[in-house]
Order: sequence, then C-alpha cells, then structure tokens
Amino acid sequence: MKRRNFLRNSGQAVGIAMTPSILRMPPDPIYTEFDPRSWGSVRSQFLLNHDNIQMAQMLFASHPKQVRDAIESHRKAFDESPAEYWEELGFTQEPMICEVAAEYMGVQPEEIVLTDSTTQGLSLLFNGLKLKPGDVILSTKHDHYVTDKAIEYACEKKGSQNIQIPEYDDPALVTVDEVVSKIRQAITPETRILATTWVHSCTGVKLPIRDIAAMLEEVNNRRNDEDRIYFCVDGVHGFGNQDHDISALGCDFFAAGTHKWICGPRGTGILWGKKNAWHMIQPTVPPFKLYPYMEWMGQAPNREATLSEMLTPGGFHAYDHLWALDEGFKFQMEIGRDRIHQRIRDLNSRLKDGISKIPGLKLYTPMSPQLSAGINCFEMPGVSAAEMVEKLHGEKIIASSSPYRISYARLTPSIINTEEEVDYCIKALKSICS
Repeated sequence: MKRRNFLRNSGQAVGIAMTPSILRMPPDPIYTEFDPRSWGSVRSQFLLNHDNIQMAQMLFASHPKQVRDAIESHRKAFDESPAEYWEELGFTQEPMICEVAAEYMGVQPEEIVLTDSTTQGLSLLFNGLKLKPGDVILSTKHDHYVTDKAIEYACEKKGSQNIQIPEYDDPALVTVDEVVSKIRQAITPETRILATTWVHSCTGVKLPIRDIAAMLEEVNNRRNDEDRIYFCVDGVHGFGNQDHDISALGCDFFAAGTHKWICGPRGTGILWGKKNAWHMIQPTVPPFKLYPYMEWMGQAPNREATLSEMLTPGGFHAYDHLWALDEGFKFQMEIGRDRIHQRIRDLNSRLKDGISKIPGLKLYTPMSPQLSAGINCFEMPGVSAAEMVEKLHGEKIIASSSPYRISYARLTPSIINTEEEVDYCIKALKSICS
C-alpha cells in the first residue's frame, strides 16, 4: 500500500491539494525586519507555501527565521569540525537551553529534561515511575495512542494496572464540574498516578488542569505521603497557545514536544518534573551529563542530581536542531505568551462560530475558550474525516484528521494564519456542505 493511501485509510491524511481551487488570497506584504508586534511580520518569518492555507501547523510546524538561522549556524560548525564543536558546547549549550525554556515556562532549569518529542517524554516518564504490583494508573479514553501504549508497557513491566475512564459524554457540552467529578469518582485507594491530556487532539477539548489539580490536592491531603497520587500531563497541544506558567498548573510531571505550537526545531521536546516529585521517577537512558558521569567515575559531586541531569537521554543527537531550541522559546517570548494566546483564541473562536452556523456540520469542540484551545474538530454526516480533508485540500486548505478510533476533520489556526484565511475556510466548508 502506498504511504499516501495508508495515511488516507487510517484517518491521518494530511496531503496536498488534488483539484483546482477558486482561492484568490491577496499577496502577503514584505517585511524587511522582524516586528513581533505585527502579526503580518510574524507570519513572514516562516517559509510557508501560501498558495495553500496552512491549517495543520499543530501537527508539525514550520521553522521561523531565527530558528532556521540557528540550525544552519550549528550545522555549519559541525560540518567544519564536528568533534571540536561538540567539545566546545557539549556541556554548556543544553543547560543554557534549559534556562531559556525555564523562563518561558515559569519553572526552574534543573526541572527540565530535553527530549526529542512528546512520545519520548511520556515514555521516559511512565517507564521510569516507581510503581509496584497492585498500583493503579488512572487514565482516560480520550488520550493519544502514545499515552495508552506507554502506560501499557509500564504496567506490564511492573505489575500495575491501568484503568481508563471517559472524562465527558459529549465534548461539545463538556463542563469543568463534569470532568473533575468523573475523575474524582474513579479514584480508589490503589490509585497512584493520574494521567491526562491538556488538550485532546481527538475532540479539541481543553481540560481544566488547575481544577483537577485542586481536587487531587484535597485527596492527597487525606493520604499518607507514600500513598500520594502523582499528576502526569501530556501538554503538547496547550504548550505554546496558552498563557500559563507550567509550575502553576498543579501537575507533577508535564511532557510536550516543542516542534508544534512552540515552532521549535523539529525533533525536540521537554519533560518537566516538580522537584518534590523527582523521587518517584528513575532514569531509563544513561545521560550525557557531568553528574552521572562523575558518579560513575566514583567522584560524584556532594549534592543530589537534578532531574535534568538524570533523565535527559544521552547519546549523540541531531545537535544542529537540538541546540537551536532556545531560539524557539525566544521567538515565543519576543512576541509575548499572552499575545499569542489571545491571537490563537481569537482566530479559533472566529472559526468555531462560523462552523457552528453551517447546516450539515457538527462541531465537536466546545465553543468556550475555557474548555478549548487551538484544535477544532467537526464532522459532516456520511463523509469520513479523510474524505473531508481531501475536499478541503481541493480548496487548497491544508487540514488534518484526528488519528483515533473515531476520527474527525480538524482545522487549527495558529499565529501564521490570518482572519481572511479563517473566513475563507468557513466559506469553503459552506460550499462543501451545500
């Protein structure tokens, strides 16, 4: 089976336009310098093909100019003298990246583990949890395949149990109380881990993480320390479009890729762990860090190792990408986390309002920004998600579909999009449904 057919049949089609389109968008203005206060200038930092409307950046983002430039600078240095360049920056560049990431996230640098994806972060997390036979990981029926499998692997190794629950009945009508109460009712004395996803890529629902954390705090206050429940969050689809310090969310561990909403280098990500939860996790991959190396040499520093030192996977990496990650976070901070959040909120509210008024379309994502972020899932009865994506591609709109057992079409406006593009998507959907 050809790859394109495989993706189409599995509900993950993100291909190219197949038929001529009536799309006539005005040309983008040319900006000679980056002005983070101008959304037009922000858009110009990306080498995107604007012959198509790019509404799938949440899947895999384009690099902005300063990230591209940093990648090229590192690549050139490695090509010229790889061993010398690695020896020069091998033990200083990643701590610097953690410092920049910590500033963006509102956490401490030593709490950050650098990974290559959400998948790797979740795998390091669940595989490393110190669980024992009989312990329960409480997760949900809305999580991604990767979360399900990482938990499954961990439970098989440690004799623990995974219990999955639905957090809501109808995503479009979800409420904070519904989510929190369903989780609370499912907690048992054996529950040691709660695993959730901040923003569900299957429905677009954004979970009330702070409210869930507040409920868990009440539960933990009535437990002994050894029975404490640890809160683990897959945060990738809120990371880069929400205005929250990660330290203030209330979770214990947080995993996210940085090549989606953060617009960082492809093949990068983070895993964050609150300091008072470090004891619950152990390393999986030997790190290339001075502390574990000196410990191996019998010369361990007279202090405890940090999470960053113990969990960041060692081995040689695509350093030209990894070492450019600081520029992704700097790009976000130059624009402003609050401004990005408001921009994405406005574009997505505009899109949802338009979709909700189209006869023949069902919007599954909540209208309220309190319970949604940048992913908008919808369905036309009798038309599969893959077929809808192809129809949108025919109108030169690059959409995606959710890779779940039940799949919906998705449009995901981000900082590279305009109001005019959102309006065109609404018009194209009206035409498709007519």
